[in-house]
Amino acid sequence: MKLRSENKSQTELAKIKYLCALDWELINADTDYYTHGYHPYSAKYIPQIPNRLISAFSRKDDLILDNFVGSGTTLVESKVLGRNAIGVDVNPLACLISKVKTTVIKESTIVEISHFLNNLRRDMFHECSSPDWKMLREYWSPFDKLHPNISRWYHLNVIRELLAIKTKIDVVTNTEVKDFLLVAFSSLLRTVSNAKSGFGNLMIDKNAPPKNRIAERFSLAVRKMLCSLAEFNTVATKSQVFIFKHDSRKVEFIKDQTIDFICTHPPYMSAVPYAEYQKLSLWWLGYNQYDIEKSLIAGRRSRPDTPQRFLHDMEMSLLEMKRVLRKKKYCCIVIGNPVYGGKTWKLNEIIKQNAVDIGFTHLKQISRGKYHSTMGKMKEEFILIFRND
Repeated sequence: MKLRSENKSQTELAKIKYLCALDWELINADTDYYTHGYHPYSAKYIPQIPNRLISAFSRKDDLILDNFVGSGTTLVESKVLGRNAIGVDVNPLACLISKVKTTVIKESTIVEISHFLNNLRRDMFHECSSPDWKMLREYWSPFDKLHPNISRWYHLNVIRELLAIKTKIDVVTNTEVKDFLLVAFSSLLRTVSNAKSGFGNLMIDKNAPPKNRIAERFSLAVRKMLCSLAEFNTVATKSQVFIFKHDSRKVEFIKDQTIDFICTHPPYMSAVPYAEYQKLSLWWLGYNQYDIEKSLIAGRRSRPDTPQRFLHDMEMSLLEMKRVLRKKKYCCIVIGNPVYGGKTWKLNEIIKQNAVDIGFTHLKQISRGKYHSTMGKMKEEFILIFRND
């Protein structure tokens, strides 16, 4: 028994040593391969990070958990590496994007998507040149209640084309086709808006240049996704991916000690306005930005107790992570240190200590971004490696 324990320890040390020797800056790495480039998503981590960690700390057919799934980067890499995976997020847009990015679509469904584009191209000229304004007003009514200033966010011709596309997507009965099209549609909503570029929180540019050919942009986005899908389909394994719109602070649907490896990238406390960044997509898809903001860990960023709420919520999430992870298995958390209230919050040290306090063993911290700013004000992010003892 002692010899087996020593051999396992040596294997663990070898893995840590191997990971520490890797180049984590990955400055020129392609980060949009397979389906990773489907949809923009604020502050997501690059796929090479979960790929390396999953490869090092899990085996084929293991069950991986990402309880802050975001755009599904961990899930895509799990699917490619032959691991089953569970993704959890309170954001319905995150769940939709993750679902579409990890779905292998069969040829008949791809043909149906192509038929949709052909029909859209055939119909758009007539509908956009002779709009039914009564239909437009009736369709827009429920959205108008959420954002009465929508006409400030989009030029009228853009609203008209977006509405025409969205009404056609809404009547699609094949769920896989509809979800695929919705992700493509959502991916355009900021770029065709009047929002200023380069800002996490959206601000209207009063001098925004006109946008046109929206249907053509949508068709191009769909076709690019189909090209990426073809590549993904050639490497995706038969492993299963499960996505839950749920709160990471209480994942009661996951049984005790059933997860083989946890790889996750929690939110940056108050540094990234997730709901604000995605509000145009949330509006168009029928969700309320403010409801989602309330449910996010440390949401409602303007409140003075944001750091305290974030740390409390993260501790609850860590407790759940410990509960569901098998003994002697590993957990990797990727985090950066945000600036809030003029102070840099060293989340790497705080989360490390909290994890140790509840029974995790901290094995190693790997930093990246030392020489290049990876997250705006946060010059570094940290990969924290733990074992569940």
